[in-house]
Order: sequence, then C-alpha cells, then structure tokens
Amino acid sequence: MLKDWLKLHYLRSVSLAQKRALVNFFGCPVDIFAAGRSCLSDTGILCEAGINAVLKANENLLQNDLALLESIGSQFIGFDDPKFSDLLNEIPSPPLGLFVKGNINLLKQPQIAIVGSRNPSPSGKKTTQAFAAELTAMGFTITSGMAAGIDRCAHSGSLSVNNATIAVMGTGIDRIYPATHQALYREISEKGLIVTEFAPGTPPHRAHFPQRNRIISGLSMGTLVTEAGIRSGSLITARLAAEQGREVFAIPGSIHLPTSRGCHHLIRLGAKLVESVQDITDEIGHFFNPAPAVAQISRESPQSHFQHPAEHPLYNLIDYAPISIDQIIALSGLTTEQVSSILIDLELRGLIAEMNGGYQRLP
Repeated sequence: MLKDWLKLHYLRSVSLAQKRALVNFFGCPVDIFAAGRSCLSDTGILCEAGINAVLKANENLLQNDLALLESIGSQFIGFDDPKFSDLLNEIPSPPLGLFVKGNINLLKQPQIAIVGSRNPSPSGKKTTQAFAAELTAMGFTITSGMAAGIDRCAHSGSLSVNNATIAVMGTGIDRIYPATHQALYREISEKGLIVTEFAPGTPPHRAHFPQRNRIISGLSMGTLVTEAGIRSGSLITARLAAEQGREVFAIPGSIHLPTSRGCHHLIRLGAKLVESVQDITDEIGHFFNPAPAVAQISRESPQSHFQHPAEHPLYNLIDYAPISIDQIIALSGLTTEQVSSILIDLELRGLIAEMNGGYQRLP
C-alpha cells in the first residue's frame, strides 16, 4: 500500500488535484495502478499524458525511499487516512498526504501556529517561548516550521511544558534544515511530530518554503506572528491563514524595532492585536475548550522576584526602544562603572537586554 501511495505521489505528469480525485474515484492508490487504460480514460480526470504516466509508473524506483523511511522510523499517510488532519483537508490545494515521524495523533489535536523572524530580538524570543509554553499548558499543540529564530523558540517553549509540538519541514523527512537543528529535530521526532509533503532526499529550495507554509497554517485553528520584519516569510503564512479562513494574530512591538513592522502591518490589515493568551482564546474558545491555565507560564523572568522593579536604579531610563550606554550615563549622572554594574544586574534579572548597540526593556 505504501509503495502505491509513493508511486502516485511521485507522478510528475499528474497534478495534485488530479491525484486526490483519482483516490476518491478508485478508493485507494492500489486500484488506480491496477486499472487499465480504458478505466483511467473513463474517469475523465486525466489527459493522455497523465494516463501514460500512471501506466508506466515504476515501483522499482521507490525501493531506496521505502528502505530509508523504514530505517528512520517514518511513514506516509494519505489524505483519506482517519489520522490525517481534517482541517488540512479543508484548505485550497491540500497535500496528497504527509511523510510523518513521531506522534501521529498530534495531527488531530487543536493547533496554534506560531511563526516569525529568523533574527528576532531577545524580547521576541522570550515572548515567543512564553506564549508557546502557556498555550501548550492549556492543551494546544504548537505548530511551526523548525526554522531558526521564532520557529525554534516556539518549539522549545512547547517542549518545555510537554511534547505537543509539530514541525512542518520544507525538505524531505531525512534532510534536517537548518543543519544546526539536529538536536531539535531529534527531540521533536521523539516527543512531538515531524511532517513534510516532500519526498525523502528533497533538499532545501526557496520555492518549497511558501508551499510548506500553507501546511503550517492549514493544520492550525489560528496563526500567531510574534515578531516579524515587513519582508518576513511569516507574513506569507499569515496571508495563507486568512485565505484559508483561519484566525490571524499578531503581537505589537516597539516602533523602533524593524522586526515589529511586519506585526504592525498585519494588525493594520485586520489581524487581532495580541497582548496575552486570552486574546487568542477569546477568538477560538468556542471551537475548543482549553484547560484552565492553572500553572500559567509567566512572561517575566524567574529572577524578577522583587516587588517593584521600577524602583531599581536606571530602570525607568530604559524603555522598549534601545538606548545607548552613553545616553544612560548622561541622563543618570552616574559614573561609567556604576552604570555598567547596574546594567549587568538588570540583565541578570531578566529585565533588560543588550541589542542594536544599546539596551532595551523586556516584557
């Protein structure tokens, strides 16, 4: 059965829509390849080139992929499988199926996609991890693309609470990208779920990632953009989510931060402005009854245990937009040594972060 799904998946002269139509007509890929020219022609689905492609499909070419999938513990599930995502089947141009590795049951769980910049600010990383952890604690599965930056933070935040995270890859199931995410890939495949529609061995390619993004948003009830530049690929995911009839959420940031502009753009277009997890559950709570956040994940640093951080020296001089150390010294009237010592203390407490040549307050 698997080899017939792969034979169908690899047919180049047959479109994705035609492949799904053939499965619906014949009932399964096995019967498609058992049918003769006359039967295939009578369906009205294929042109002559498509019929010839089906008749000439060679399963011997699949042996290496079949062996590879077995060796890494991966499998392919078709769109008609009971374990396949119902939400994903509803989108325009849904995949024929998915190569999967890990806990397949997560596909049917209520999901929130979290996406954003590959080069986020320290504040963006922290906010993403906190939102992912809190949403996971409430019973959502966090879905993202295993890219550097916000994607990685989303997966890590979810894994810090439990194992409910899905990574949608833009490569083959055996091609880890970026290569630096080997450990993250192993952890997600062991505890969560790795999915891709691309055949084993498929390398990273620019055109594959927008295609991958429709699956991230398609699996999810809503897409949250936590931090993104105006040209970020995460805005493509947000647009796809809107086109799929799903909710789009965005977290605003500093007007001085380039990676806030994409979120502000989405909000102008109608995305829901998000300041807390409740802003998300208010929109989709009637579709899903989330568990009470009894052990709600705080977005403050665990070191910020004092009652009045605003009383800390220099804290009120530092806002969410970066300020240089020279400006802080001039405004405070303190010596360079005194300011440096206090800034280190504030960083250790998780109240500020150094970036873009200055210091800025963290949420």
